[in-house]
Amino acid sequence: MEPLLNFFLIDDSAFDLFIYEKLLIKSGITNSVKTFNSARDALKHLVAKADELPDTIILLDLQMPDMNGFEFIDEFDQLPGDLRSKIRIFMLSSTIDTRDIEKAKASTHILDLLPKPLEIPFLKKKLGV
Repeated sequence: MEPLLNFFLIDDSAFDLFIYEKLLIKSGITNSVKTFNSARDALKHLVAKADELPDTIILLDLQMPDMNGFEFIDEFDQLPGDLRSKIRIFMLSSTIDTRDIEKAKASTHILDLLPKPLEIPFLKKKLGV
């Protein structure tokens, strides 16, 4: 049996955080979901827990107040390489803006831009689980 995955959910919508956390746990691919309603808070947590952080998958909302998904990526890029290497990032968005889509595809830190609402079978396929 494959080890369970560790997830961070970053989204300003409390509803989305609640639903995605429940769906991820129910799917059986994780029992560890940490939720953040602020990208800034998630970055602070990453830095504070860098030494003890297991390999982690981040599901990052694109459109958020204060710090959006791309601003998070810009800050993430400044983190130490050994910390960044533990993390895989998928951006979540309902955007149809081709500039956002191209920017996400061009980022070396974003594995893929996934449509909202998140579909767990689609995510599992992307993760190969």
